[in-house]
Amino acid sequence: MLRPPDDAPAPSGRPVVPGNAVATGLDLIVDRLDEAVDARTAESRAQARMWTALAELMRLARANPHVYLRTAGITHRDVLEFAEDAAAYDAGLRLNLSTGQVRHIAHRAQTLEDRMPLLQAAFTAGITTIGHVTAALDLLVGWDDDDAIALFDRELADTAATQTVAMYRRRARRLKGTLFPEPAEALHARAFTRRRVDLEPVDDGMAWIHLLVSAPDAIRIVARLNATARAEQKNTTRADSAWRTRDQIRADLAAGWLAGDGTPTAARVRPVLLIPLLSMIGHGSEPIELRGYGPIDRASAARLFAVAPSFRRVVTDPVNGEKLAYDRTRYRPTRAQRDWVAIRFEDCIDPTCSRPVDDTDLDHLEEWARDAGGTNDDNLFPLCETGNRRKNLSRIDYERRPDGRVTITTPTGYSVTTGPAPF
Repeated sequence: MLRPPDDAPAPSGRPVVPGNAVATGLDLIVDRLDEAVDARTAESRAQARMWTALAELMRLARANPHVYLRTAGITHRDVLEFAEDAAAYDAGLRLNLSTGQVRHIAHRAQTLEDRMPLLQAAFTAGITTIGHVTAALDLLVGWDDDDAIALFDRELADTAATQTVAMYRRRARRLKGTLFPEPAEALHARAFTRRRVDLEPVDDGMAWIHLLVSAPDAIRIVARLNATARAEQKNTTRADSAWRTRDQIRADLAAGWLAGDGTPTAARVRPVLLIPLLSMIGHGSEPIELRGYGPIDRASAARLFAVAPSFRRVVTDPVNGEKLAYDRTRYRPTRAQRDWVAIRFEDCIDPTCSRPVDDTDLDHLEEWARDAGGTNDDNLFPLCETGNRRKNLSRIDYERRPDGRVTITTPTGYSVTTGPAPF
């Protein structure tokens, strides 16, 4: 291959000054690389400072429960737990984190400080990242050998700045396996405690159901789905209008089995379907909303509205006029009041909580006993069980505003106002 002479003109027609263009480009590249490294280091240092601050906050709250709790909370046997919860809530409002996330971070920071001080020092200096720290802390669960953990800390602190998170996690697992060979039964027993079901809404009126169960149970479920789907598919041909793919049949079977279709214990929940009247008859463009999911198409809404008696079928124009205000004549909300709150709100009013309204308590914002609050629709709000307890036992103040919003003020003076109810 022929090499152009050193004095050949550049593509622009200008001669190249030897060294200058290369040096300038190289300098700029190095500058950008240094900026990226400095930013990563600063981010790690900031994360470490936040972890340390939240751990210290939890310690201070437990040492000074009177800052956050009313008398009823201070005299409760779980006073320290309640104080820590209120402090975590205060921090969560400021950081846009849930109370659980704040307490999880604080617990991890305390564990890092107590059990892996060398790795904590690297984290505080910005030498390693939150991903490396998390990979190491995940492996401390159920491990109580302090001498082995000290060696684990030393080995991992030495390599935390030189490996990717994935490589570091693999090394940490191998190292733990050497220092603490744990029986497979114990590993599975710990993992089994994390079983759960999650709902993940996706686009176009669809949603994923994630089911974390033991491997044998998963194999049994899939085997039954496969066998039943295979049998059902034999009853149709591709030419039939009702023909479904094997995946579609499995999905339909799983939905029906989980909902209990055709059984005495079939699902009887009543999710809210909000249907603007003009959209229902095809003359409006307002979205039709399935509460707890989001917008759905008109055909799906029409089918649910017509044939699903387990749904609260609410046309969002007329109201039946049932009494929603009882003042002090009764304590417990009526079915109509519960339905109205379920329609007005989508989630718990706690800004850090995403629990759906159907999984919350209907709470008197102005307390029935303490504040002489009435059982009226403008004083009834959805609060999760933890939020309800926090409102009653802590010094966190909930103030109902004339426009239906709620202002929450913590004992440290931080305030946040919730968005207005949709209805």
